[in-house]
Amino acid sequence: MESEFIAQTALDQMVGTDQGQLLKALIPYLPPREQQLFSLYAKAKEFSNAVNLFGSQAQPMRMQAVSASQPVDILNDLRKYCFGNTRRTLDQITNMMAMVEMIKVMNSTVPEDSCEEERQ
Repeated sequence: MESEFIAQTALDQMVGTDQGQLLKALIPYLPPREQQLFSLYAKAKEFSNAVNLFGSQAQPMRMQAVSASQPVDILNDLRKYCFGNTRRTLDQITNMMAMVEMIKVMNSTVPEDSCEEERQ
């Protein structure tokens, strides 16, 4: 049996179903009127599942496997769910954050007296 990974957010994994994914994949092949009806049905079903999910759980949703305390980790996780300009923007932010960290490291390793020695 072939196993393929479909990128879904944690919320989509909790409120979506395989049948819902199949329905959404089928929508472009339907006539326009049916596209509208089935789109609304699929989203209404997900909404209903979300209401049930949060109505039955007292605890908020959290990433269990990954400690997302670092902003770079969060950005890298979000990157999986976007494309195009949004992905490029996230990449730029991540690169900027990496540069800031490098500058911090470089500044912390340079002795404070080195500026005085250069002036003399």
